[in-house]
Amino acid sequence: MSPTGRRLLRIAAILLGVLILVVLALPYVVSLDAVRARVISAAEASLHRKVEIGKMRIQILTGPGASVENLAVLNGPKWSTHSLLSADRASVKVALWPLLSKRIEVRKVVLDGATITIERDPDGKRNIDDFLSAGQRESGPASRTAAAALLVSRIEIDRGRLVFVDRKGGNPEKPVTIALDDLNGSITDIGPKTPARFDLAAQFLVEKGRNVSLKGTVGPPPPEGAPVGESPLQASFSAKLLQLKRLAPYVAAFRDNDPGTLSIEAKVDGKVLGALKVTGNLAVDPAGATSPIPTTDGTFALTLDWPKGTLAIGRSLFDVASLPLAVEGRVDDLKKTPRADVRISTPGEVSIDDVTGFPGIAGRLPDNVRLGGKLRLDARIQGSPPDLETTGTVDTTSLTVTLNGEPVFTAPSAQTTLGSRGQAPLSGRVTAPSGKLKNLDFEKLVADWTWEKGTLTLIPTAGAFGGKLSGRVESNFSQPKSESHLALDVEGVQAQPLVENLTTLRNVFAGTLNGKMTLSSRGLSWDAVSKTAHGEGHLSVADADLRTVQLMPEVARALATVGKVAGFQVPASLESTKFSTLETSLKLADGRVATPDLSLAGRDVSARADGWVGLDKTVFYEGQVVLGPAVVKSLGNAGRYVADPQGRLALPFRVTGDVTAPKVTIDEAILLDLGRRVLAHQAGAKVGGTAGKVLGDVLGGDSKTSSPIDLLQQLLKAPAPTPTPK
Repeated sequence: MSPTGRRLLRIAAILLGVLILVVLALPYVVSLDAVRARVISAAEASLHRKVEIGKMRIQILTGPGASVENLAVLNGPKWSTHSLLSADRASVKVALWPLLSKRIEVRKVVLDGATITIERDPDGKRNIDDFLSAGQRESGPASRTAAAALLVSRIEIDRGRLVFVDRKGGNPEKPVTIALDDLNGSITDIGPKTPARFDLAAQFLVEKGRNVSLKGTVGPPPPEGAPVGESPLQASFSAKLLQLKRLAPYVAAFRDNDPGTLSIEAKVDGKVLGALKVTGNLAVDPAGATSPIPTTDGTFALTLDWPKGTLAIGRSLFDVASLPLAVEGRVDDLKKTPRADVRISTPGEVSIDDVTGFPGIAGRLPDNVRLGGKLRLDARIQGSPPDLETTGTVDTTSLTVTLNGEPVFTAPSAQTTLGSRGQAPLSGRVTAPSGKLKNLDFEKLVADWTWEKGTLTLIPTAGAFGGKLSGRVESNFSQPKSESHLALDVEGVQAQPLVENLTTLRNVFAGTLNGKMTLSSRGLSWDAVSKTAHGEGHLSVADADLRTVQLMPEVARALATVGKVAGFQVPASLESTKFSTLETSLKLADGRVATPDLSLAGRDVSARADGWVGLDKTVFYEGQVVLGPAVVKSLGNAGRYVADPQGRLALPFRVTGDVTAPKVTIDEAILLDLGRRVLAHQAGAKVGGTAGKVLGDVLGGDSKTSSPIDLLQQLLKAPAPTPTPK
């Protein structure tokens, strides 16, 4: 190469080096601060917000463009958060050839550390409400800005955040904050006639790691003047292991116990702020046995129409704790006060075991209680919170309830209605044409029930053994050791089948029962009742027959024994004398039913007694049986000797032992006294006169004289006995 050529080459290299240095130094030498005011003015005209911009620089090496630091789109003074949008750094790349033609075409926008903060005030208004209708009121500068935005072909986001600050859902002074963190992704192929593609991932409701993704297309943009919300949207959405405990400020049931995690996979098709069809599946994994929601897995089909404020729920199928459920309906007035009309049903008959597998139900059933059979559920939820109305029916077949493996309730079929409104307790009615309560056959069961904060109140009536049983049961299942209360009314029920169906006792008691009983106990099991129950009531029995209490046979036997000595006969009919009625008050305590004023009445016979029947089948009574004048006269002359002034005879008795074979005893001292009195009267009658009377008084124990001299004087005054002819 010639010296001239080498010199020219050296000069060219120097010039190229200088040019490179100039290009490298240009972003630091040339500042765009001079145009900042115009940029801010244009942005504020478009966004109708105050805008702050830090340093602005041009970019050359990575493509012509500019960068902005510390960008912020501010909220108004009424909002507690400073900015709607902020970014640590934003850069804009433009296409070179259109730039040479004096036309700006944005090739790429990069947002680093950008944060969008949506705030809701105590009245429910949001700081983005003005943007949702921006397409209907765009100004001239805004329209030009929007048109320019359509020429942006790519947006990249790194370290982004979307924050929701809610001063309505929480305390206005301490608002609820929920954030979508670590947002990364891109929006590409942005243009006026083609749909833009987006691929975003973020962290939401988890401790760390991106667990949410959103992919799809949006656009092309609607015609000029139409709201941006009319843009078409097709997307797929995924959210994995969302920690529901973080939503406790909005769901009261989540505050005390961890509900677990929620995962969703869904597809969205429709318009950005128009009608959107959302289909997919979800799964709930409870945190444990105390979780307020059970294991759930299923598919859903929704149509969200935000302009109309409606959400339509297509037939969606779920398995909730293995219970299949179908959900469909709609929610209206989403923008104001949501109003629901949702139906929940089982697709057909399902096993009751699936229902009792619900954590909320299983935890309220005692461990030794099991339910069986089939059911069909149909429920409806209507209205607006906090005044939602819930109604429904549950039809069951082959219903069984077992306690410690033994059946305590069975019914071929039954129906339960349920309903509640607002904060009122859940209530309804159970009906069953027939069935068994333990061994008690019943018919036409109707039971009104109420469930409030774990307490069940049941008011049943049913036909049983020719009469009616009714009552009231109140038990707190959330506190097993709390007192349960029971009231029972019995009307015209046959005693023998009732006793034999409810107990192991056989042929011990008959009659027609009428009565009332109230009691309280710490639990409703037999063991709890026998140990802790206390209460009171009243009982009456028509045609009473105490078959194991051989009171009248024992009276007849005792009198017959006296008759053998005293020489009188006891009529055979006395042994079979029956009582027609039984009346007594009842007092339950310490495992015993006391009857302090038990009275029995029959034809010319009655009895009164004080005692108790133990829940361990023991019995103890002391009382007095009274034979009326007709029975006393049947004893002949002896009856006149032992009767009281009213012509009656009272005999004290005692009943002890096992209720199936109690021992009845008549007071022995009374029997001896009866014998003396009869013998005295008979001896006095034979002697006759004053001597006979004195002799009778001595033998009968009725003498008023206490000294032998007085007795002797009476005998001396007595006439001589008439000689007995030989």
